[in-house]
Amino acid sequence: MAGFLSRLFGGKESVTGRAVTQPAPAGASHPREVPVSFREDLEVSGESYYRAGIGKIFRGLGRVEGGVTMQTAHLVPDPKNQYDRNAVRVLVLGEQVGHVPQESSFAIARLCNGVGRGNVASVSARIWARSDGGTWRSRVTLMFSGDREDEKDYAADRREIEAAAAARDAEKARKRTEKAEREAQREARRLAGAVDGQYWPLLKPSISELKRQQRFDEAREMLGKCIDAAEREAAVTKDVPDSWPTEHMSVVLRRLKQYPLELAVLERYVSACGTNAVPESVQTRLSRSRLTAERTAAKE
Repeated sequence: MAGFLSRLFGGKESVTGRAVTQPAPAGASHPREVPVSFREDLEVSGESYYRAGIGKIFRGLGRVEGGVTMQTAHLVPDPKNQYDRNAVRVLVLGEQVGHVPQESSFAIARLCNGVGRGNVASVSARIWARSDGGTWRSRVTLMFSGDREDEKDYAADRREIEAAAAARDAEKARKRTEKAEREAQREARRLAGAVDGQYWPLLKPSISELKRQQRFDEAREMLGKCIDAAEREAAVTKDVPDSWPTEHMSVVLRRLKQYPLELAVLERYVSACGTNAVPESVQTRLSRSRLTAERTAAKE
């Protein structure tokens, strides 16, 4: 191998490279690709002069905004190049994308010349490109190391990002709408359930204090307003009324021995429930009130 490399490079420059040479088959219409190796990966020079070709490559791949692609690059000596007689063109999918950097062109040209007539030196290439307002910017790397990178499509990535952002925005909008609806319903409940300018549950401590002081007539008047408010609130929420004022009214009327009124209040609550289930505590009070009413009627 050392003798081969010595003959190949003629002792002008010490390089680390290898070409697997195979003679081209007779009558072949296309050159045979011969993978070559080098001591390091190389960044291709002059991509900015070949933007049209790079754009054509990515449009052909359906990546109109650019991305990253791994392709096979052909290394073609360009001895008539006016700037470097050892210049090596880099072609991908038939499009020139640049040249081998000048500091490595002599060694790579020698590798290309060693692949045999009718063959073409090849190496895997990583191509990054992005269309910036119609101007293609790119970076081409000859991956002699054999490393690879996942394919990327920036248009697809953008669509995915935009879709995710739209989904997040839609979710935020949904939550804002739900929050606004909850707040609107709370406000509607408060307005419907207002007693003398206050939301009726705020009157519970006052009612409990009136009962504790045995001021039952005042408690009864306040509870009557709360029952009305609870029914108005239930009409807004499409639910059964809160049973708290009805149950406390039952206690107050029983303490006042106004049994017929107690029964009427409890039956009113059951009617307000409609087809919905009546709380068990109300059912218990209703049964007891009916029994009391029957006993009172029997005595009379």
